[in-house]
Amino acid sequence: MENVFTDNDIDQLENKRETSIDFKMVTFSLAGKDYGVDIMKVKEISKAGKFTFVPNSAPYVRGVYNLRGDIISVIDLRIFFNQPAKQAGENDLESMIIVRLEDHVIGIIVDEIDKVVGISSDSVQPPHPLFGDINIKYISGIAENNSRLYVILDVDAIFGEKSEDGAKSDIPSAEKPAEYAANFDVAPEQQLVNSAGDDEDRAERELGFIKETLITFKQFYSSEVNSGWIKKRYSQWFEDRYNKDQSIQLTGIDDADSYLLSFYSPYTNMLWSEEYINQIALLIPPASNGNFNIWNPGCGKGYETYSIVSMIKKFKPEVNLKVHGSDKDLISVASAPGLIFNNNTVPDFYEEFMVESNNGLQFLSSIKDQIMFEFRDLENLEVFSRLDMVIIRDVLSFLKKDLQKRVVQVIWDNMKENGVLILGQNEILPDLDGWEDISGNGICAYRKK
Repeated sequence: MENVFTDNDIDQLENKRETSIDFKMVTFSLAGKDYGVDIMKVKEISKAGKFTFVPNSAPYVRGVYNLRGDIISVIDLRIFFNQPAKQAGENDLESMIIVRLEDHVIGIIVDEIDKVVGISSDSVQPPHPLFGDINIKYISGIAENNSRLYVILDVDAIFGEKSEDGAKSDIPSAEKPAEYAANFDVAPEQQLVNSAGDDEDRAERELGFIKETLITFKQFYSSEVNSGWIKKRYSQWFEDRYNKDQSIQLTGIDDADSYLLSFYSPYTNMLWSEEYINQIALLIPPASNGNFNIWNPGCGKGYETYSIVSMIKKFKPEVNLKVHGSDKDLISVASAPGLIFNNNTVPDFYEEFMVESNNGLQFLSSIKDQIMFEFRDLENLEVFSRLDMVIIRDVLSFLKKDLQKRVVQVIWDNMKENGVLILGQNEILPDLDGWEDISGNGICAYRKK
């Protein structure tokens, strides 16, 4: 893997820092004390509630939970360690860290999730019973950072399949997910951590931590689809943070949002401009039989979908148009049909497609009638029509690598000949088998051969 910045940059950074960061942990609180879990063991963080009760389970087992189709066990870590736990209301959401072990995924409930902390592994001290109110066999070490003392938990020791005496754990089993490392197109990040002592791997190690943190906070997955942007963005991020004497690691959701800000395509969550529509319009394929079908996964509140319909009505008014806008955000997709616009924020291009209402501008019924908004997770890959276009900007990167490939394959299988696929401006198709690259003007697009 090619270094993103020079060895001289690395040396300057090392001189600037007292220690090299080669260990990252997600920190949280239990009963007013600070704890941490190796970020390599964390799949994601979440707010969750309404767990399904499991009869005859241990007191600390809160039940099972449906995590986007995967049924996982949920453990209340406070009860597990005999710590006070506030009784949650029926509709309350609780802080949950989802950890991945060798064979399964488990959700652990804590008082409050704090942030991601980076330290040098050399600074981790051996566990000692004086540092915590829990059994020392569950502690992998003690670390200090910014005058706060963290007890680092060993989740494998806590939630392993078998205890030290060989007895089977009484945590209820759930379906086991695919091997986590399969989500990456590079060597698993754990391998980078194991090679932390090698100076030549420092840049890759730092980038590896950022990839892990993006998964944890934003479910953004590194893959061949976005590898070019990831390398470029890391160089920019490193230079900016280094010049400001800030850590280059992502310590929370705000950092992750800031890191991804330049990833998104133009006019995200807003109506497309006339100039952008004119660029996309150059890629519209000819209608094969008068029917013109478009799929717009990740449509959100519908801004992009309405832009697409207006474009087709302007440039191909003769076709029988049907657009499927889908999203896994139920609230957003449910509000899309009633979207209201402020008069001052709508480009003139849309004037002929909108009508004044009491609250602002709305799209005409004739426009809305050509759209089917639906709640759908891309795990469900059913396609209702033969497709002329698929516009799926900035969506693939938020899917695991195996699902990225499956989505592209389903699109190709259901695309008409000469149909067009449009991805986000910082995404590519790594495998062009069956596709012709027609990208240009900052638009990533492919035509089915």
